[in-house]
Amino acid sequence: MKVMIVEDEILVRLGLRKAIPWSTLGMDLICEAKDGLEASELFDIHLPDIVIVDIELPLMNGFEFIQLARTHRPDSKFIVLTCHQDMKYTREAIQLHVSDFILKSTLDMDELCEILKSIAAEIVQERNRAEKLRTLNAVKAIPDTVFFQNWLNGIQFSSGQILLQLQEMAPSMKTTNRRFQAWVIQLELDALVNIEFSLTDVQHFGRKIIEQAVQHFGESYIGGVEEIQKYRWHLIMYDIPAAADILSWMEMLKHSFGIPISIGKSGVFVHPHEWQVNDRRASELLQLQFYHQGGQLYVSEKESPLSEVMSKSVLSLKKEINEQIGLLQFERVRAHIMTMCVELNSTPHLHPDIVKNMFTEFLFRIWSVSDVLASEHQITNRQLIDQMYLTQKLEHAVRLLLEDMERVRQQLSFMDEIDDKTRVVDLIKQYVNNHLHKEISLQEIADTVHMNTSYLSRLFREVAQMGFTEYVLHQKTEMAILMMQNGKSLTEISEKLGYLNLSSFTRMFKKVRGMSPSKFTPSS
Repeated sequence: MKVMIVEDEILVRLGLRKAIPWSTLGMDLICEAKDGLEASELFDIHLPDIVIVDIELPLMNGFEFIQLARTHRPDSKFIVLTCHQDMKYTREAIQLHVSDFILKSTLDMDELCEILKSIAAEIVQERNRAEKLRTLNAVKAIPDTVFFQNWLNGIQFSSGQILLQLQEMAPSMKTTNRRFQAWVIQLELDALVNIEFSLTDVQHFGRKIIEQAVQHFGESYIGGVEEIQKYRWHLIMYDIPAAADILSWMEMLKHSFGIPISIGKSGVFVHPHEWQVNDRRASELLQLQFYHQGGQLYVSEKESPLSEVMSKSVLSLKKEINEQIGLLQFERVRAHIMTMCVELNSTPHLHPDIVKNMFTEFLFRIWSVSDVLASEHQITNRQLIDQMYLTQKLEHAVRLLLEDMERVRQQLSFMDEIDDKTRVVDLIKQYVNNHLHKEISLQEIADTVHMNTSYLSRLFREVAQMGFTEYVLHQKTEMAILMMQNGKSLTEISEKLGYLNLSSFTRMFKKVRGMSPSKFTPSS
């Protein structure tokens, strides 16, 4: 806390400076002035918290200085020193709201220290009151939607600040024995088949849900935050309704809107700033939707309802499924997956993310052991993985897995029917000879015939006794020689064969034929 001394008598200034234990009092003597004018200048620079000032000063008396100083910092405190007991000075000091009025003739340093400590405590109290007022005004100024969003996100709010705002919003709310609860409401749009909803539709449903919550639960509903992209609403509740009451409300909503909702409900907490952590618990409870039909009320338990560790039976089935995929025994894989579903539906449930990871591993395993996985399906595969991680139901995840496994099985069956490998290679050669005018890749052919690139490469080399690229370049040089014999220029030939410049064509020709194309011109 900053202190300033204004005194024209040097001995008095020196006495005050030396006799008072400034650091012990938590104060810092920042400046001294010997007249009113100098005091005014130094005050503007340092803006002290407390000023000890004599009345009788040269150039500007103490009262004039105080009046001027108040215009720069109204909350500074002043202790007036004087040699006079005249009531005129006392009245003027009172009018200026000075903190204390001390006669120099009776000045006692211990007494002055006590006065300084008292004034310092008063300053601290005033600052605390001002801070609380600023906080209250700041919280009051925040719109409700922003307030609840910041509260849920744990931004800028202590429990005290939150309660101040809540009491402004709901004056009847009790300040003692508070009981809060976090709810996360999930709109079960997946239950409606072949019906699409826009975000505007979802917002409309959200408004209706909140209206019904206010109407049904009254002051128990405090507020909430919407999460439209996930069809969710995060509510903070007070004076907790009974579970039976909540279930009847959920049934009423389903009857009114034709759409079921599920609710994850946290345990009770008393400190408002704990909404964030309890909201996460309520959201985690909704993961149980993966195993259940819609319209469920999930209540927080001491132990997490979701397990992060696979049971021995699930681990055993996982191992067996991977082995059977490697043997392409898809019927056995299907049977094991159905058995696994029974295991997964028993409690404690395995966390849905772990199940999705496991099913994704099965998909990659299926693709890796199947040579007939067409390159055109690479994009489809990525989309399938996205769908797997977005699905909200175990039955849907199983369907995605089994449908893709059936796709691969059918492709394998199709390839088994192609006994004449030579016919496949002949078709590839025919395609090459019909497209010598451009760059040709095996990827392009694989896309055309819906077969795997690496499989076609091995098949071509096995039958043709040369690599695919080697064959393409050989056929291009054959066509080039034919065109040269027909009088075409090398530049024209290179363009006809899809080369951007003559030098690229020449390098290719020399690499394949062992000499430059000019050796094959009629003139040579």
